[in-house]
Amino acid sequence: MRISSIEAMRTLALLAVVVIHSSPFANPFDPTIWPEPHQIYLAALFNQLTRFAVPFFFLTAGFFFEPKLKGPNAGTALWRYCRPLLLLWLVWSLVYTLVPFDPPAVLSQGYLATMAPQWAWLLSDTNNLWVGGMVHLWYLPALVLAMGLCWLAEKFGKLELTLVLGLLLYLLALLGGSYAKPILGAEWSLMTRNGPFFSLIFVSLGMLVRRHQWRLPSRSAFWLMAAGGLVYLLEGAALYFLDGIPFGRHDFLLGSLPWSLGLFLWLLANPRWGQGSWLEQLAPKVLGLYCLHMLLVIWLMPLSAAWMSPLWEVCKPQVLLALSVLLYQLLAWLPLSSWLLQGRPSGSSTTLRTEKAQAAN
Repeated sequence: MRISSIEAMRTLALLAVVVIHSSPFANPFDPTIWPEPHQIYLAALFNQLTRFAVPFFFLTAGFFFEPKLKGPNAGTALWRYCRPLLLLWLVWSLVYTLVPFDPPAVLSQGYLATMAPQWAWLLSDTNNLWVGGMVHLWYLPALVLAMGLCWLAEKFGKLELTLVLGLLLYLLALLGGSYAKPILGAEWSLMTRNGPFFSLIFVSLGMLVRRHQWRLPSRSAFWLMAAGGLVYLLEGAALYFLDGIPFGRHDFLLGSLPWSLGLFLWLLANPRWGQGSWLEQLAPKVLGLYCLHMLLVIWLMPLSAAWMSPLWEVCKPQVLLALSVLLYQLLAWLPLSSWLLQGRPSGSSTTLRTEKAQAAN
């Protein structure tokens, strides 16, 4: 089953993820590079306006997998769905563990000396056990865990309970994360973005939208999306002005739910949007592009610090996406390309369906 609007939005959501990771008008390694207040606000706005992407991917995953939950072969279908995601998580964790973030330093310092601080950083945070070799890979195990919980609930005929459990985990994650300072005084050491805390409710919503054929007229869905986005931004502003929480700190807020659900329902109400466009054509590559794009983000970060160009900051995400597509094409020529880009052994008969492209963050 293909829906052009959802396929096209997958590519736009990947671009949104690239925006988050490439940090226009900000540098995670040196906050003093863009110190002016208007630059800080602009960076936070870029970061937060693109936060629809991950909830959208979770919703899409649940929507397309829901029919496979039924019947005696649901467990096999789940394994066939999750196996490529787990293999990609393992393979790319290994890649990001072994590939230097600063390749020129290898020539002057040697491989082991260059990698020592990189490995120390990786081992210093216990949250990396949920993530893997690079921060963006958290999405893959989070999706697998949410899918597994939905499958387990369906076995007992209680899929709707995942919505209740998902909401409880969601509120718990907000309590330990974005809302921790005003309520508890400090955030938990456990990164609540990881695992099923945020993923379950969106995957469950996607499944229930498919099962019960929940729909809204295009106009109503648009206003739900707009209202959710506004609530999200107002939440972030309130947390900043009342408690000093950085505006760009948030991965999810309460407004994420209506924002992403409204977007998804709007796409369902306009299934031909983006049909035949390059956005739709690129969608099957989103999974591999998501896994590899952080290499280019890391390698190009020193250029951003050196150039200090507003034009580059605006164009950087699009350039990074284009370079990621080029790297994808180069990797596709390698003997191990199916491991790196599709999460399956070379020569495997497993077909990576188009809907698997939703695995991206």
